[in-house]
Amino acid sequence: MHTPKSWALIAFVSLINSASILASNVGSTGLATTTSENTGNVIENKQEYVPQPVVNQAIPGARWKLLEDFSDEFDHDQIDTKRWNNEISPWGERAWSPDNLWQKDGKLFIQARYEPHTDSRGRHFFYKLGILQTHGKTTYGFFEARIKGSSVFPGMCPAFWLYSNRRELNPDYPEITYSEIDIVELQMGEYNMESEKHNDISYIDLNLHCRIIKDGKEIWQRPNSLPEVCRHGWQAPWDPSEDFHTYAVENTPEKITWYIDGQKVAEEDNLYWHLPMSLALTMELRPPYIDWVGVDGRVPVPEASKPDGFPTHMEVDYVRSWVRDN
Repeated sequence: MHTPKSWALIAFVSLINSASILASNVGSTGLATTTSENTGNVIENKQEYVPQPVVNQAIPGARWKLLEDFSDEFDHDQIDTKRWNNEISPWGERAWSPDNLWQKDGKLFIQARYEPHTDSRGRHFFYKLGILQTHGKTTYGFFEARIKGSSVFPGMCPAFWLYSNRRELNPDYPEITYSEIDIVELQMGEYNMESEKHNDISYIDLNLHCRIIKDGKEIWQRPNSLPEVCRHGWQAPWDPSEDFHTYAVENTPEKITWYIDGQKVAEEDNLYWHLPMSLALTMELRPPYIDWVGVDGRVPVPEASKPDGFPTHMEVDYVRSWVRDN
């Protein structure tokens, strides 16, 4: 049976945890170095994840402060529309529909269903999807969600990400017109240039996207065009559709660092991800139900679009976000 969560309980437990955090050899990301008991030598690549202290207000000595407008335990019967927007107009084949989102038993459900339809421009699409996006925007911080993937593979992509709206810019970085950090994209099944085959269901995508002004022109920088910066991934030893796992990113002015189940799995210098961004959870289509066209276009694939396996959904146990308390 699900036990309702509360900020008071989380704060209490976190205050207890904070004592050990402050006493540990904690790095800038909340990771404590593990040492060998018999030699005292540092065990390479073995780091224990220290839970981030969750406090509603800053207290002396606390390292993190909870961002309530970017956090939710999903314990209520209805979506908190003061915090989240679930009524977003479709983006072409990403036909968002608010009735594809609901809360039950302390979890958020985001559904995809087979429903052929024609949009206002006369374009034919085959699925209705779901998005939950914060009203507020933020840039730097630590963002974490506990997610269970979709029963459909390949073809569906449960995702947790940050993205800007191309209107709110940062005068300190005038060359950047769009920032997107994919905290996690599950079950993408994308073609892997190195292995020369499609990734399996356990490959986790952790990518970056942006638009910048270069030589007077606005250009995309994406995993295919700038792979040495934008392409990141991790081969999980488990199937993300079978159980819940935690997916997180810390974005700082200097670095972007990804964590899965508390393990650091990727890191990148922060070159272009400095704009105000919304935090979003989505269920989106991937091949074979769509095909990629041009730099950022997507088109439906009618012959592959079938009702088999639908409706399907992702589940979210919580979203928790923090900023450093300094």
